[in-house]
Amino acid sequence: MIERMASPLQTAAAALRSALGPHLRPRRFAASEMLWSEGDTSGFLVALESGRVRVYRRLPNERSVTLYVFGPGDVFGFLPLLDGEPYPAGAEALDEVEAQVLTRAQLEMAAREDPRVALTLLSVLGRRLREAFAAIERLATPGGVPRVAAGLAAMLAEGADGPTAVLALPVSSAEYARALGLTAETLSRAVGRLARAGVLRKLGRGRFQVLDPAALRRAAAVPPLAAE
Repeated sequence: MIERMASPLQTAAAALRSALGPHLRPRRFAASEMLWSEGDTSGFLVALESGRVRVYRRLPNERSVTLYVFGPGDVFGFLPLLDGEPYPAGAEALDEVEAQVLTRAQLEMAAREDPRVALTLLSVLGRRLREAFAAIERLATPGGVPRVAAGLAAMLAEGADGPTAVLALPVSSAEYARALGLTAETLSRAVGRLARAGVLRKLGRGRFQVLDPAALRRAAAVPPLAAE
C-alpha cells in the first residue's frame, strides 16, 4: 500500500494517543484473533502500533462486510466505552498486531486527570463521522465506476498527482466490492473500464498503479465512465 501523508483523522488520533500515553498498556494479538465480537459489552480502546485490524458486520446471509481496516497509528474501539452500549461490529486481527490498549475505567481516569483527553477524543469522533458521511455518499453514487474510483481515490496520498502511486486493497476483492455495495463482477468491470481509459494499470491481485490521479478523482464525481 502506498505511503500516505497524515490525514486530519490521523493527526487527531496522534494527539489522542499522546494525551493517553501514561495510561496505555501494551498488548499483542495473533493473526485472525478476535479483539471483540459484535454484541460484546466489554472491550477497550486500541492504539495500533503494527499490523492491521478489520472491523466488520455479519449480514443475515452469513457474509461479512468490512467497515474499516485500521493500521499503524489508528485509534479505535472506544464507542462502547463512551455510551455503554455493545460493540456494533466485530474486530479481527488481519496480521500479528502490536497495540496499546485502554479500558473504560482507565479512559475515565485519564479524562479526569487531563482535559486534553476529552477534547482530542471528540476530535477523533468528529473526523470519523466525516469519513462515515463520505462513505455514505460513495454508496449513494449510481454506477460501479464512480464508486470504485471514489474508493480508490480515498486511498491516494494527499497531493498525489504523478503516475507513481501503487494501491493495494486491504481485503479481498470480493469483500472490498461488498464494502462498496457492489458485486465482485461489477468491481472487476469498473476496474477494467478505468484501465481501458488509461486511469489505472492492474499489477496483480488487488494491486493497482494509478496512472492518472486527477482522472481517477474526476471519475469518482462525474458519470462519463459510469455506464455498466
